[in-house]
Amino acid sequence: MGETKPRFSKPVAFFWLFRLNRTVMVAMITGAAAFAAEAGLARSLWMTLAGWCLAVGGFSLDFYADRDLDIEGPRAEMRHNPLTDGSLSPRTGLVFSWTFVVASLVITALVAPWALLPWSGVLAVIVGLALHVFETPLTRALTLGGLQALYALMGAAAGRLSLGLGLLAAMFFFAMFGGRGMIDIRDFPQDRVTRVQTMPKRYGVERTAQFTSICLLIAYALSLAAYFTGEFSALYLYLDLVFVAVGLVCAWLFATRPSPKLAYTLTLVFMMGMGFLITLAMVLGSI
Repeated sequence: MGETKPRFSKPVAFFWLFRLNRTVMVAMITGAAAFAAEAGLARSLWMTLAGWCLAVGGFSLDFYADRDLDIEGPRAEMRHNPLTDGSLSPRTGLVFSWTFVVASLVITALVAPWALLPWSGVLAVIVGLALHVFETPLTRALTLGGLQALYALMGAAAGRLSLGLGLLAAMFFFAMFGGRGMIDIRDFPQDRVTRVQTMPKRYGVERTAQFTSICLLIAYALSLAAYFTGEFSALYLYLDLVFVAVGLVCAWLFATRPSPKLAYTLTLVFMMGMGFLITLAMVLGSI
């Protein structure tokens, strides 16, 4: 293999490891769940930081684990892995990842010791993914859905866990369980030339889109069910109805005309727009 030229300067490479397009969403889920569990503002902010640090550690560890896949070809252009082109050494990336995992451990232990139970579950999944234990399409979707649910439970464990929060944790599970299919379709053109096992490779694009849409419908039903537990105010319902209405349109579009281009657009909508909306509903509905 020829010499590679660094793509990033060191400051930019370190910034890239923070994976803000994904870790911010995790932080919002953890913090919103803590606030909805009546943990109080200060403790909720600390749990937001703990969730973010654990997510940074996990997602940057993913760069380390997949550096052999990200070294060249279309996937390398899409992922921009700073550990494969000399921007940072793999060892530096590994130290970076575990530094944030340890920081999250310390914060969680000091702020909400009971939250170490779901925290440990998150760590187990992160390590399993890094070791390529969960390599079939469905197990990977299950573990990623499980991560979202565990982050919600991690935040909730800082306060009072309730039926409504349990339903919302299940909602996050199904949203990401199905969302994995959307991500796989988005990345399908690049993944076709790699050995990565994805849902479109195994089941086809249309069936994967249908699976994603069904999971999203379940997630929307669970978000509405959480309101009817009586734990949230009417403001939660108003925001959740917008969440459900937009989501139903997106699910219908994706089920009827799935494509990598549409999946790319909808991934941005779901990762930030829809995620922000439901976590905002959780916070405002708890005031």
